[in-house]
Amino acid sequence: MIRAALVLALVAGISFAARSFLPADATITGSGAALAFGFLLIAAMQTGHIFHDLRLPHLTGFILCGALFGPEVLRLITPSMLGDLTLVKKVAVGLIALNAGCELNFARLRPKIRSIGLVSIFGLLTEFVLLFGLFSFVLGRIEFTADMTSAQRLAVALICATVLCALSPAVVMGILKETRAVGPLSEMCLSIVVLADLAVVVAFSFTESVARAVFPPEAAASGAGGHSIFGALAVHIFGSIATGIAVGLVSALYIRRVNQRVGLFVFAVLFVVAEIGGALHLDPLLVGLSAGLFLENISPVSGHEVIHETEVAAMPTFAVFFAVVGAEVHLHAFFTVAPYAAMAALTRAAGIYAGARFGARVAKVDPEVAGRIPFGMFPQAGVAIGLANLVATSFKPWGPAASTLILGTIVINEMVGPVLFRMALARAGEIGKKREASLLDLPSHAPTPEADVEAT
Repeated sequence: MIRAALVLALVAGISFAARSFLPADATITGSGAALAFGFLLIAAMQTGHIFHDLRLPHLTGFILCGALFGPEVLRLITPSMLGDLTLVKKVAVGLIALNAGCELNFARLRPKIRSIGLVSIFGLLTEFVLLFGLFSFVLGRIEFTADMTSAQRLAVALICATVLCALSPAVVMGILKETRAVGPLSEMCLSIVVLADLAVVVAFSFTESVARAVFPPEAAASGAGGHSIFGALAVHIFGSIATGIAVGLVSALYIRRVNQRVGLFVFAVLFVVAEIGGALHLDPLLVGLSAGLFLENISPVSGHEVIHETEVAAMPTFAVFFAVVGAEVHLHAFFTVAPYAAMAALTRAAGIYAGARFGARVAKVDPEVAGRIPFGMFPQAGVAIGLANLVATSFKPWGPAASTLILGTIVINEMVGPVLFRMALARAGEIGKKREASLLDLPSHAPTPEADVEAT
């Protein structure tokens, strides 16, 4: 830990020294983005080592590292640099989603589909009801809603509650990768957060249309008046899924026919998708998830083969991604809404815990697993942040204030959630089991279970 702390201090000192030669009002672009990427990679990895020695999740360290060196605190990473790193962030989201899809085997999950569905439904519904009730009560006491009617306050409460229902496949996948955890709890949590986040994205389109109807001037000002939100959503979702299937098909053909530098090829494909995704309105999360599901469940290529090939670069990718997420946190805005954000975070946690436990009881899930599932649903990151930013840009003048309140709650969840989930995995005894259970880690000369069957 001491060595990692010294390296972190040295890298930060060199970066500060390099920045000192620039004029105070200079804006770094181009090579500055490469500097930001390299600095975040090294700094985040060293912070991860420190948090590992403290028995805390690496992801929490990555986020705190980004927040510390980001625009809000030490300002080594500037807003323009974060803008230049957007492409890197999209590639990371695509890789995280691809790995998540490759972990989900429908044949293996079929006996658990009912349990996954019930836990997801009851968890989301209970969470939403409690959050909607809280915001309906609180918003009347917040300044930016002072001139609103009761119906408008309810619409804002609807938007805030829907966004905060989002979970985080990225965080769950990152923790599972970091801890090499595998088992019933890991599988259930990953399946639930993926399914639930897809449901939240669809639900947000409905709540957004309700809010636009209640705030017609704002809807007109944001350009929503002349087109169907549902048509745009259909293009966004189904276009991303179709692109993901195409990516999975191309990857499967490459692995079957070439099978050289598979990890590099996958990264190149994800980079191209991230580059063109903005123009075509593609969601890198849906693209990567669809590609992974295709590879694992439809193609002749095993999804675990893709995971194995990209595993070397997985942790550095997670490090940069979550460091950028941390750097994007608006800490000053958080402190202005901290009491309300804390109330919302506690209400959300209570809703998830009660709803998920009830759903698990109805589905007759093993009590040992059922009691720990909610901890995998606590973290928040990518999707929730994206939806909060969409609220800020789509609804003027109240959107930015509502987004600040939402982001303040997300800050708490993304700091505390990974710690709680890692503790749940440790108590379930699933940490470190993947290395022991994975066929990919066997020596090339070692017999596989398939070979044993053929021999008999």
